[in-house]
Amino acid sequence: MQRRYSILAGTVWTLSMALLPVCDAASPISIEQGRQLFQKSWSPGNPAISSDGLGPLFNGQSCVACHNQGGVGGGGEAEFNAHTIGIEELSIVGGPVDDDVVKRMVSTFHPGFVLGDGTVINTLAMSHHGGSSAFSQGRADFLKQLPAEFSSHGGPVSASETRFATATPVLFHKEVGNYQMSLRARLYQRNTTALYGAGLINQVPESAIRLAAKKQEGHPEISGRPATLRSGKIGRFGWRANVASLVEFTDQACANEVGLETKRKPQPADPMMPGYRNSGIDISDEQIEAMRDFMAALPAPTRAIPSESKKRIEAERGEQLFASVGCAVCHLPSIGPANQIYSDLLLHDMGYELIDLNHAEPYIVRTTPQSRISLSSNERVTGTQMVGGYYGPASQISVDDVFSTSKTGDFSRSNRIRIGRPLKRGFNFVAPNVPEARMQLVDLDSKDTLTSNTFKQEAYDSNRGRVDNATVTREQLIRETLYVRVHFEPTNFNQEWRTPPLWGVRDSAPYMHDGRAETLLESISMHGGESAGTRDRFLQLSLSDRHAIIAFLNTLVAPPNAPQMAM
Repeated sequence: MQRRYSILAGTVWTLSMALLPVCDAASPISIEQGRQLFQKSWSPGNPAISSDGLGPLFNGQSCVACHNQGGVGGGGEAEFNAHTIGIEELSIVGGPVDDDVVKRMVSTFHPGFVLGDGTVINTLAMSHHGGSSAFSQGRADFLKQLPAEFSSHGGPVSASETRFATATPVLFHKEVGNYQMSLRARLYQRNTTALYGAGLINQVPESAIRLAAKKQEGHPEISGRPATLRSGKIGRFGWRANVASLVEFTDQACANEVGLETKRKPQPADPMMPGYRNSGIDISDEQIEAMRDFMAALPAPTRAIPSESKKRIEAERGEQLFASVGCAVCHLPSIGPANQIYSDLLLHDMGYELIDLNHAEPYIVRTTPQSRISLSSNERVTGTQMVGGYYGPASQISVDDVFSTSKTGDFSRSNRIRIGRPLKRGFNFVAPNVPEARMQLVDLDSKDTLTSNTFKQEAYDSNRGRVDNATVTREQLIRETLYVRVHFEPTNFNQEWRTPPLWGVRDSAPYMHDGRAETLLESISMHGGESAGTRDRFLQLSLSDRHAIIAFLNTLVAPPNAPQMAM
């Protein structure tokens, strides 16, 4: 597949929000403050700044509660997996269906699928802890329908239970008046990633990521692509690579995982309490920057070369076999300053078995700057909307086919795709596998100019009556709107995942994006899509050769100097 990568190289988009600064050299004081904040166990209520503190919805009371394998900042077991519910398909019959009917019916499954502005989406983040009693009961009722055992931390107790939970669809039927709705939903999960070496990943230049994709253009099996974001940047962080920088990753994780509202990211809302508002922010920019500095200072994973000659030779042979069967095409040993990372930081189609409806960002191949002049302050440029999500964008469930504008600076509304098939006496929705829209219009900025024209008139008829010897001043607002046309290339965005860095892999089980693989052998066997050929070549090796590759992977360990929790 031939793809284009140079178009975004010179593109600069202006965000309508101020992002936190990037600091190359952090002070020891800031790093230590960040370590304390990373390990801090937050509690509800923050009287010092008049905000609600922890929650009301959260996955953990601290960052280290989930990031702890091998030390502070490591990965997490399956029991800490984050959860979302995704609606795969639904049908509504019984009468004419409009968006109000869709909203009313979907709310009977869970009101969290309806956003504050009335938009209905097909994914819902299901936080493990907190919330109203009604929200907690809904969470418990949903999990009871799955044949899996869950821990007190919220996630499945093991990789095998993860597989049971994900493989089992949840069927729901509801009648309201003359209308009947049937839907099929599924639990999707995300495993906690290790943060060791995050500072080096943050420094990988976009040119290196584009070059890695360019080198794969002629490959017969592999066709990775950059995670193109509508901010004009390329993503590096997260399983979908949908976050560009470490400071943005920190900002979003504070809000979504711990429920700490920031200046840019609202905390998750309890849909059972629509009137609730946090009275302030829960964590300051200075604190977010300090946490970023701590994560950037975490040591990179290393190699543990066996001292015994026989084992060392086996691991060295395994590294050669790792490259010869094709693993190193995606798991590049180095990219930019990240040496021995074993990742290209690109998105790859991993096959239908690894689907997740919190999809990857659509692949942007061309942007065209535009502007328009309007004489109405409320006139808008219209285009495709998508609803953004922390774990990846969702698809909108809508009968209406009228589109309205999205703004790049609004993380909560920037990724909306409307998908719907109106029927004469009903409505069907099936979650899309590729972007249905091929183009989106994104507002960047606007400039208003107020013009006035004053003239005199002996007699003037106004809406209040006749005016003699009148001086009339007419004002008109002229708005210039700057926007870009964003063109997408269709990809299977539900099954595209960032190549996970393999450094430290020995100490970061379970594996795959949702922790469904208990061992490295299981993980390799679960590769599909673009990587199916590489998987098959590995499985066709002799037992001795397969053991050698696993021996090589087991030399990739967590950093021995990672900070540890105080006893």
